[in-house]
Amino acid sequence: MSAYFNTAAVSQGLLEPGANFLQKPFTADALARKVREVLDQ
Repeated sequence: MSAYFNTAAVSQGLLEPGANFLQKPFTADALARKVREVLDQ
């Protein structure tokens, strides 16, 4: 989770391509979807 945009985080080397990422701010629904996505991997 980060306040960085996904593309900025990748381009600055803060996040590996394909890593799970949730950008702030996010809703409870978005968090639940991301958790489900990660658990299903």
